[in-house]
Amino acid sequence: MKVTFFGVRGSYPVPDAKMMGYGGRTASVMFTKEMNGTIVPLFIDAGIGVIEAGKQILPQIFAGKCVRNLNMFFTHLHPDHTEGFTFFAPNFLPQVELNLFGMAALKKNVGMVLRDKMAPPTYPIEYKDLKSTRNHFVITDGQTVYVDIFGQVTDKPSKSIATAYIVQAMQAFAPSHPQQGAIYYKVTDPDTNKSVACIWDIESRRGGDQRVISFSRNAEIMIHDTQYTDEEYDSSKMVVQGFGHSTYSMAIENAVNAGVKTLVPFHYNPTHTDDALDKITANYEGRKDVLIRPSKEGLSLEI
Repeated sequence: MKVTFFGVRGSYPVPDAKMMGYGGRTASVMFTKEMNGTIVPLFIDAGIGVIEAGKQILPQIFAGKCVRNLNMFFTHLHPDHTEGFTFFAPNFLPQVELNLFGMAALKKNVGMVLRDKMAPPTYPIEYKDLKSTRNHFVITDGQTVYVDIFGQVTDKPSKSIATAYIVQAMQAFAPSHPQQGAIYYKVTDPDTNKSVACIWDIESRRGGDQRVISFSRNAEIMIHDTQYTDEEYDSSKMVVQGFGHSTYSMAIENAVNAGVKTLVPFHYNPTHTDDALDKITANYEGRKDVLIRPSKEGLSLEI
């Protein structure tokens, strides 16, 4: 199982030369696993980064080397996690079936939210004009789903068809992330039993968030929100407490207490330049309790 980062920024994209070392696209992470010569992808969030992810798998779909049943899980439905969806290339292929998983927000599933987002006059095409077949699912706190070798999703693993991923969900409610909270995912490779905990758009707690710690226990990798430094979080000049994002210290506390091997800082502040991020991450290098590997666009990690 491999995880690749296509968008690592929070809040809004930053097409700025000073940001390109880490990347300026908003949140999108893709998991891939090759089974019997066929790639089975899984996407978490559809910020601007998902556009590039879609471009990369498109040739594999045309060549028959990638399943046509694709699965996309949304942590929540704010613009920086949905704004790339319209331009996700597989959406324009009638042979693609796309399963969309997300919370029920304001009594709407993810499909209804995307439909409203693409309504005239603010979009040139409507949701119904996309060529893919799209199925909408409400995922709830504590739910587990299984993605098989064909990209099909079930509530129980099949005895006859190999499982590619096990996806577990944990929902944190507002004020963890205003206004409806967010869903955090743990993606497990059943062949190795190694997991990646996806914990972003969370305002954690100093000393550790026990729900996150229990949910992520002994994961190989934790991808965690690090939008603020401690100084920014504690500042009285620009008050950010209550915005629903964590500090590097909060991320480290959660990772260490969960026994995670590698922490991947993610969902960077859009005002943090490459130089600023280099200086921030340098402060945490050399720790013996957890390896810190900053996320960057194009970074791939084998699990």
